[in-house]
Amino acid sequence: MYNTLNELLRKPKLYEKTQEKLWNDPHISKGMLAAHLNPNIDAASRKPESIERSVEWICSLLPLGTRLLDIGCGPGLYTKRLSERGLCVTGLDFSERSIAYAKEHDAKSQYVMQDYLEMEFENLYDMVTLIWCDYGALIPEDRYNLLDRVYRALKPDGIFLLDVFTPQWNLGCKENTSWEVCARGGFWSPNPHICLNAQYYYSKSIGMRRTVIVEDENIRSFNIWETCFTKQSLSEEIQLHNFIPVDYYSDVEGKLYEENSPILCAVMKKQEG
Repeated sequence: MYNTLNELLRKPKLYEKTQEKLWNDPHISKGMLAAHLNPNIDAASRKPESIERSVEWICSLLPLGTRLLDIGCGPGLYTKRLSERGLCVTGLDFSERSIAYAKEHDAKSQYVMQDYLEMEFENLYDMVTLIWCDYGALIPEDRYNLLDRVYRALKPDGIFLLDVFTPQWNLGCKENTSWEVCARGGFWSPNPHICLNAQYYYSKSIGMRRTVIVEDENIRSFNIWETCFTKQSLSEEIQLHNFIPVDYYSDVEGKLYEENSPILCAVMKKQEG
C-alpha cells in the first residue's frame, strides 16, 4: 500500500488521466445529482436564478423551433427550460442517474445517455451548448475530439455556445494539500475512508485537483483538470477546428465581456470547408 500511495501523492504529469469512472459511480453519482439540484450552491449546476437568465438569453439568440443539443446536460435543468420556451431540444449526458432524473421530470425534451466524446450526429442541430466550464476539464486531445464532433453535429452556420474559466479564476491561488477522515462515509464513498486532496498548478492557465480515496481494501484516485482560456487562446484553438468566433461575453447570461472576468462565454459559428 505504501508504494501505491507514494505514487498517487506525487504531482501528476501534465494532463495525466485517471481510469476511475466518476460520473457513473453508483454512490458518487447520487451526490452529484444532489449537488445539481441544490438551489443554494453553484456546484454541479448554477443556481436556478442564473439558469433562468441564461435560458432567456440563449432563447433570444434563436427562433422558435430551433433544434438545440445540450451536451453535458446533467438532470436537464437547462434542457427542460429551453424546451418550455419553444425550442426543440435534445439533452445528452454520460450520467445514467442524471439522465433518468431528466426523463422523469421532462417529457417534452429528448434525452440520450452517452459520452459526448463518442456522439455521432451529422448536420442535425442549429446550436450546441456546453455550459458550466466543462470544456476546460478536458485534456487537449479530448477537447479537439469534441470540437470535431460538435462541428459534425451542427447544421451549416450552426452555433456552438460554451463557457470556460479565464486565468482570473486562479488569481492568488496556490498549491495545497489536505486530508479528511470520513468515518461514516461521505461524498466519495459510503464506507469509512480517508480522503487525500491536492491542488496543483502547471501555469497560470492550467490547474488540477487530485482526490485519493483510501478504504480498507481499496484505493482510488480522481484527477480533475481545469484549463483556463483567454479570448485569444480560445479563438486560436477553435479556429483550428473550423469554427469562427462570433462574440464573447462574461457569462452565459449575455453580460458584455470584461477583461477581468473569471468566466468567458464564447459564441462561435461553424465555418464550412
